[in-house]
Amino acid sequence: MTELVTPKNPAQTADGERPRIKLFRFNETYPVQWHENKIGATHRPWWFYDVRDASDWFNIFCISCLQPGQSEGFHSHLPENEGPYECWYLVYQGKGQIRTEFADYNVEKFDAAFMPPNASHQMRNNSDEPLWYATLSSRGGHPLRVDTYQMECSEARPGYMEEYERIMAVRKKNGLPVP
Repeated sequence: MTELVTPKNPAQTADGERPRIKLFRFNETYPVQWHENKIGATHRPWWFYDVRDASDWFNIFCISCLQPGQSEGFHSHLPENEGPYECWYLVYQGKGQIRTEFADYNVEKFDAAFMPPNASHQMRNNSDEPLWYATLSSRGGHPLRVDTYQMECSEARPGYMEEYERIMAVRKKNGLPVP
């Protein structure tokens, strides 16, 4: 991460300092390999850009690549455990599918989807080419109650397995495919 100097403007703060931006370069980061799990996630890389120490509103920006047939875990960000956590998904390249408990949506290059707190979601690659996408997470100025990025496995999140079972029951009731 590179910190860039911005011009000083004494009218903005008592000491004359203005905030400095943070520049994250892809070639200065490395992929974190998340493991396969019981709730649909495939072993795949994530590149994390962490601004938790610098932002009141945003948490993590992630880039990921799913190969054909791969997916992230089916999950929700539960407000009682994570706070009012919401995120955006943006497809950069390829085609895939965002699955929810209510419907499955095909997505392609430059499509975006907003996930409000408590909304179930899963990105999966149902095509024959790599799917590159990004997520931008926000906590809306609230502290995280549970920092899921520091957990050893996603199944350890409070209420995770119960939420997965609830999502699968609703998908089944709505006539959607379940594992």
